[in-house]
Amino acid sequence: MLRPVVLALAVLLPALTGIAEAQNRDLRTVFTAPIAIERSEPVTEIPIDFRFGKLFIAARVNGEDSEFIFDTGSPTILSRALADTLDLVTIGQNTGVDANGTAVTMDVAIAASIELGGVRFIDVPVLVFDYSGVDPGGCIFTGGVIGSEILPGSAWRIDMQRMTLGIAESTDVWPAAEDGIRTPLHDFGYPHAPVIDYSVGDISDRALFDTGSPDQVALFARVAEHESVLDGFVDGSVMRGRGYEGVSAGGSGDLEPLIRATLSDFRAGSHQLGPVRASVRGVPPTLLGAGILDRQIVTLDYPAGQVLLAARSEPAEARREAGYGVQAIGGEVRIMRVFDGSHAASAGLEPGARVLAIGDRSLTSETPETQCDTVRWLLDGFDPADAQSLLVDGEEGPVVINVPATE
Repeated sequence: MLRPVVLALAVLLPALTGIAEAQNRDLRTVFTAPIAIERSEPVTEIPIDFRFGKLFIAARVNGEDSEFIFDTGSPTILSRALADTLDLVTIGQNTGVDANGTAVTMDVAIAASIELGGVRFIDVPVLVFDYSGVDPGGCIFTGGVIGSEILPGSAWRIDMQRMTLGIAESTDVWPAAEDGIRTPLHDFGYPHAPVIDYSVGDISDRALFDTGSPDQVALFARVAEHESVLDGFVDGSVMRGRGYEGVSAGGSGDLEPLIRATLSDFRAGSHQLGPVRASVRGVPPTLLGAGILDRQIVTLDYPAGQVLLAARSEPAEARREAGYGVQAIGGEVRIMRVFDGSHAASAGLEPGARVLAIGDRSLTSETPETQCDTVRWLLDGFDPADAQSLLVDGEEGPVVINVPATE
């Protein structure tokens, strides 16, 4: 029996590269200062909307109402358009890395208040980013992202069965689940992202609970390569292919080998969550993603330093996995990934190929408005698991490729 292997998860304060001389603020102090919280009542609930594979919530920043993606794996990032509307003053710049490991520099400002229902967070450091320059951000990001630096000081219950986000002083306001899981929550400082212990095979490590990831689990490649983890892949569940892991603030990553598999053994702390469906990602850390919310109600209890997981009484239906994926990039629609042995691979689709039309819908847009219509349709109206006829730009001209439905 191999001894457990522990891979250290480095959670570092991003490099701080600029200070506004006029205000003479030390950015490290700005990022690490506790955020004051005002509550109109001990517990409040706000609705969650699920679109484009993301969790959307309404919030008010400095008195301005807008819609935001709720992303526990990110700091709070306001869109440039909203920041300009609010006349926010830049106090410096921050350089960090996005989900693909690419360095990204953003302006830093202070939001005097961020209100979620009856909860008000005061003097919140926020990053500012122009989403219009990144696909598909300009079409789906209105206010930006509400992220993890406001999480300390509250218990947060994410219940996608009821489609609500609960915010409370403590978990005492909610009934305890008889068969629920409790495991430690680690907070390594700004941006205070929730980190939990996990183990798979003979590997013990720490994972980021990231509602910005659509997967149940996104397993760091070094973990996935371990013999004891490979032995835990359920027979017949492995899908291998090539493609791009996704688009983040710094753009799309490189063309990479892709792996999906079902893990028979995955534990949150010492508690069994498996079997879980996992993808493999090239950059650390391992992520416990929003896909787990299909099966679990998750509570991030920062005051008590614990994560609570309770099985939903009505789990969501299992999602069909298509053998390929598409995305709008730079005004064009491209094949982002293709898995070996799939109908898409057999039909001849290749990662990077430009798609001119799907069925009778043209994807060659001329205006920003029609481009955003295409982006939103691809994210929320198009299902590659259905039978599709794709018009692809080939070496000798357009080629029709028919892809049967995924069973």
